[in-house]
Amino acid sequence: MLMPLPLRNQNPIADFQLGSYAAVKELYAVHYDALIDFASQLILNKAEAHHIVQETFIKLFLMRDRFSNEPDIKAFLYITVRNICSAYFKADKENECVGEATWYEQSLKATARFEELSVRNEVLCNMQNQLRDLREPEQTVFRTLFCDRLSIPAAAELLQLTPVTVTRHRIQAIHLLRDSLVAADLFSIPLFIYFIAVFCGEKS
Repeated sequence: MLMPLPLRNQNPIADFQLGSYAAVKELYAVHYDALIDFASQLILNKAEAHHIVQETFIKLFLMRDRFSNEPDIKAFLYITVRNICSAYFKADKENECVGEATWYEQSLKATARFEELSVRNEVLCNMQNQLRDLREPEQTVFRTLFCDRLSIPAAAELLQLTPVTVTRHRIQAIHLLRDSLVAADLFSIPLFIYFIAVFCGEKS
């Protein structure tokens, strides 16, 4: 069950549906560690578990208008993690990292640093700059999916790519953006999720 949030309307579900950063951070605080443990048990890879859980939160907030209660949100998180873990076994894992995510401690510190709204807004602007520096075709695919909010089939048609290729570039774009934010000491997991799933769509 979600813990009470210090939100404008004191309604966690309404605030979740609006896509507030407070809702992202609260769901992250309540579920992230447990989902990491769940994914790690399924795939025996802690670093990749972080990627899977972050992807799950991104999917959740992109679909936030479809949820009206907390049990459905929790069920979606666990079902999606399980499904992505199942797909993980079918993927090419030649260059995978099997240890702990080296940036995890950095993220915890950054999240604490970004508590102030003015600081967080400055970081979001810096994240936009990092996105502008993302290589092609990953940047265009990212913008089409997360800024323009096109579906993968619609993006594939627009960009004249196959849906499989769009999906591959989508995954790579998220990885590249994460790596660039880590290198710039700007990586906070809840803010990363918020930036991709909420902020980019609002600023397009």
